[in-house]
Amino acid sequence: MPSTTNPFIRVVNGMNGLPQRPLAQTPMTFRQKLYRKRMAALTVTMHQVLEQVGALLEPGETLVNMLPMTNEANSAAATDGLMGMYGVKTEQARDYVTTQASLRGNRLMVFTDRRIIFFIVIEFLDDSQAYYSYPYSALDWVMLRADPAPGAAGQAMINPYTLDFETADRHVFTEFLTPENAQMFKENLLRIPAMANIRLSDHVHRRRRWDQFASNLDFQLAFASKGFWLLLVFFILVAIWGYLAH
Repeated sequence: MPSTTNPFIRVVNGMNGLPQRPLAQTPMTFRQKLYRKRMAALTVTMHQVLEQVGALLEPGETLVNMLPMTNEANSAAATDGLMGMYGVKTEQARDYVTTQASLRGNRLMVFTDRRIIFFIVIEFLDDSQAYYSYPYSALDWVMLRADPAPGAAGQAMINPYTLDFETADRHVFTEFLTPENAQMFKENLLRIPAMANIRLSDHVHRRRRWDQFASNLDFQLAFASKGFWLLLVFFILVAIWGYLAH
């Protein structure tokens, strides 16, 4: 769901041609005026971003659509707090920080007819080579799994999705998607012929056995929740064994 303070999802969806609810025409609050100002500035910025993306496309390659991700709607683990700090290098990126009050939170997954191009907006504004390219031919398996979670008190269940894949050169991508993101990804699997051979799964796939543990968020989260108690039991047993040995 688009944020009431960050217009990134609304702007990108508008550029995709997706239907949007009209903005209220009643007298605006200060927050609503700020939102509209940010949206207008971001629309200009995103057209500049699209020009940079266009320069990356190979001859005959075409852009299909764009999947927006933010700290508010998706994961903030790698783009907030200390991980979200960033020092701008260009005037274009500095203007973006000033108008959007955002650093590394907004990122974009661009689908072409041949590959996925992924980047963090502010880094891409500073350097048009700051992106990752994932050719569809390098993706054998993609995990796209619904992970229902309880909402805040009094709110309905939310249904985020986990997206995970590893490329042929062992680069791992993991992100939490909104239901709208996941629906777009699924539709692209049907819409883009080059994605037809990608197989969907509900669990992580890795090419090497070690990576099944070392670069598997499922395993890391399970260890974080259960591993502590296993270690605690282990140390208690060791302590008991040491006591009885004396």
